[in-house]
Amino acid sequence: MERAQALRLMLVTSDSAVAGWLLGVLEEAQETQSPSMELVGAIAAGDEALAFALAARPDVILLHLEAGGIAAIERLASQCPAPILVLAAECDALTRARAVRSGARGVVLRHEAPAMIRKAVRKVQEGEFWIDRITIARILEELTAGVSHPGEPAAIDRLANLTTRESDIVRALLSDDGSSSRALAARLRISEQTLRNHFSSIYRKLGIPNRVGLVAYASRHRLDGVG
Repeated sequence: MERAQALRLMLVTSDSAVAGWLLGVLEEAQETQSPSMELVGAIAAGDEALAFALAARPDVILLHLEAGGIAAIERLASQCPAPILVLAAECDALTRARAVRSGARGVVLRHEAPAMIRKAVRKVQEGEFWIDRITIARILEELTAGVSHPGEPAAIDRLANLTTRESDIVRALLSDDGSSSRALAARLRISEQTLRNHFSSIYRKLGIPNRVGLVAYASRHRLDGVG
């Protein structure tokens, strides 16, 4: 049987020790997991990282927070299609929330078990978030603190801009916000790429950054009845 294509992982760090550690994490599972994971590059943050990501098209970008910081997340997330998973030595809830608000799909700590780190990478690649409950609560608090109440003109105008298909996607998301992108696309009978395109349009029209923000906005404005 032909072996499944390896998941291609790009590391953003200026620390060679982190790169060596990650290779060990990946090599440990090469013979036992399918598909396997391979490191396609370890690049310092900045123009070089952006150029490499656009050229190599990795499946997941693992960004070392201590090396790149929030600014690196924002830049890569705004210009690269690959999902970003943040790697940190230590990270409080406020920093984790900022990372996700800036475009990351989650945060994993370096001291966690290698199997857990590999699981986080796979979940992010599949379109899910890797976020603990405390961070989710903080993000929702931040997102709902400044939005208008249901029925206010700004919210009504934004909701009116959604197409019928986009409204269907929002309702499907609210019915099970824990679904992966793959599962949600299957339910809607569309491809994952088409779903990503619809999400991008919805985010732009509603003025929100990502799927976590969409769930918060939808819950706040009761979008389960939209359309």
